[in-house]
Amino acid sequence: MSRSSLRAVRRLFVVVLATAALLAAGVDQVGAAEGPGPGQHQGPSFEGAAGSPTGSKPQSKLWFADGSWWSVMNPGGTGHRIFRLDAATQDWLDTGTVVDTRTTARVDVLWDGSRLYVASHVFAESAAAGSPSHLYRFSYDTGSDRYSLDLGYPATINNWRTETLVLAKDSTGQLWATWTQQSQVFVNRTLAADNVWGVPFALPNGGTLSSDDISSVVAFAGRIGIMWSDQGSDAMRFAARDDGDLDDAAFGAPEVAISGSDLADDHINLKADASGRVYAATKTSVSTSGQPFNLLLVRGASGGWTMTVFGTKADNHTRPMIVLDEEKRRLFYFATWDQSGGVIYMKETSMDSPSFPAGRGQPVIDAADVNNATSTKQSVSEATGLVVQATSDETRLYWHYWNPLTK
Repeated sequence: MSRSSLRAVRRLFVVVLATAALLAAGVDQVGAAEGPGPGQHQGPSFEGAAGSPTGSKPQSKLWFADGSWWSVMNPGGTGHRIFRLDAATQDWLDTGTVVDTRTTARVDVLWDGSRLYVASHVFAESAAAGSPSHLYRFSYDTGSDRYSLDLGYPATINNWRTETLVLAKDSTGQLWATWTQQSQVFVNRTLAADNVWGVPFALPNGGTLSSDDISSVVAFAGRIGIMWSDQGSDAMRFAARDDGDLDDAAFGAPEVAISGSDLADDHINLKADASGRVYAATKTSVSTSGQPFNLLLVRGASGGWTMTVFGTKADNHTRPMIVLDEEKRRLFYFATWDQSGGVIYMKETSMDSPSFPAGRGQPVIDAADVNNATSTKQSVSEATGLVVQATSDETRLYWHYWNPLTK
C-alpha cells in the first residue's frame, strides 16, 4: 500500500474512533464533526528541513503585497526561499529568491509596504551562543514580481541560537527584535540604518525566567511593546516604550496581562490595531478539563487587560495564532488540536466584544499531524483575503487555508 493510502486509512480510522467516542459521550463539539472547508490546499514538501518550518509560535511567515500572498518557505531542506501564491490554482510558486540557506533556521517576516524584512535564527529549544541571527532586507520589483536582497545584508542581530526571534518596526522606522537567553528577555534595535544594529540588552525587569519561556514584540500607537511568559511566577507580562525616546532601554514597568496558578505558558502571538489595542493569543498550563486553556488577552488603547477564553483544557488546543480584519472588526483565532498535531481549528469573533463559542471550532486544515499555524502581521480585508499556512511533521508537507473574506 502506498504512503498516501496508508495516511488515508489512518485518518479515516481516527475519524471513526473520534466520532464514536463523541456519540458515546453525548458531547456536542462545535465544528468537531464537520469536515474541513474547500479552502484547504496541499503545498510543497519540506523533506530534509529540520523541524517544522512554520514554527515558532510568535512568528509570521506570510505577507500580502502587490495583489498577491507571499511566504518564506523551506522546501526540500534546501534553505529558505520566497514563494508567491497563485490565487487561481492555489499553488505556491518558487520565485527562486534565496533568503537563508541554513536548513535549521526559522524566520519571522515583516512587510512595511515597500520593503520586506526577514529575521532568521538557528532554532534551539535552549538558547546557546555561537550561531548568528540575521536580518535580511529585500526590495520588490513590480515589473518582474521578484524580490532582491539589498546591498549590505544580511546584518547581524545577535550571536545566539534561540527558540524564537521576533521583529517589529516602530513609527520612526526603527527596527526592534526580541528573544530569550540566559533566563532573561533580550532586545536589540537598529541605530543609524536598518543594517546597523546596536548591542543586545536585557529588558529591565524581564529576568528570572525558565529555559522554556519566550518573548514577542509588537508596534502599536507610537509605541513598542514586548510580551513574555514568566512560568515561574505564573504570569504573562508586557512592557512598552514610546517611539523616539532617546533611551532605547526606557521600557515602562512590566504590566501583568494575566496571572494565576498555571495561567502562563510559552505560547504568544501578538497583533495590534490602528486604535492602539494589543491582542495576544496565549496558552495556559492548566490540567483540569473545564479550565481555560487558550486565551485572548486584549490591552485597551489606554491600558488595562481583559481576558476571553478561546478553549478549555477539554478542547486541548495548542499553538494559538490570531489575524485581524479591521475593516469588519473581526478577529480570527487559529489553534491546533491536539497537543501533538492533528487539525487546525478556527473561531471568529468581534474585535470590540470578543466572545467565542464552546468547543473546538471550525476545522480549516485537516491533515495528518498538521501543526504550527502561521500567517501575516498585517491586518487583512476582503481586498486581501486570508491565508493561513501550517506543516505536517508526519508527511513533511506544507498546507494552507484560503478564505476570501467575502462574507
